[in-house]
Amino acid sequence: MTIDLIILNQIVGVLGFCLAVVSMVFTFFATRSKATDERFKSVSDRMDRQERRVQSLEQTVQALPGRDDIHKVEIHVERMSGEISRIGAVLERVDRVMTRQEEFLLKGNQR
Repeated sequence: MTIDLIILNQIVGVLGFCLAVVSMVFTFFATRSKATDERFKSVSDRMDRQERRVQSLEQTVQALPGRDDIHKVEIHVERMSGEISRIGAVLERVDRVMTRQEEFLLKGNQR
């Protein structure tokens, strides 16, 4: 009977040791998993913020005028420049006429 108690005591000791090792391994992996989950969550949050920034930039770029739009504006500006040149030439002639009329009115009919 004494031997049986010694063997039983040794078996309980080995089982306790095994239980402690299993508990330690489980705690190691559970803690590691939690830390990894937290890191994945923080990376996921950063990716979500980055995704929102990219979407905002895409919307801004889509709202910008394209090459064809800029070309159309350039053509209209050229046309307006030509029209302004023609108006300038007409105004020069009008200025000459006005100057002649002023001179005539200031000098009077001195002929």
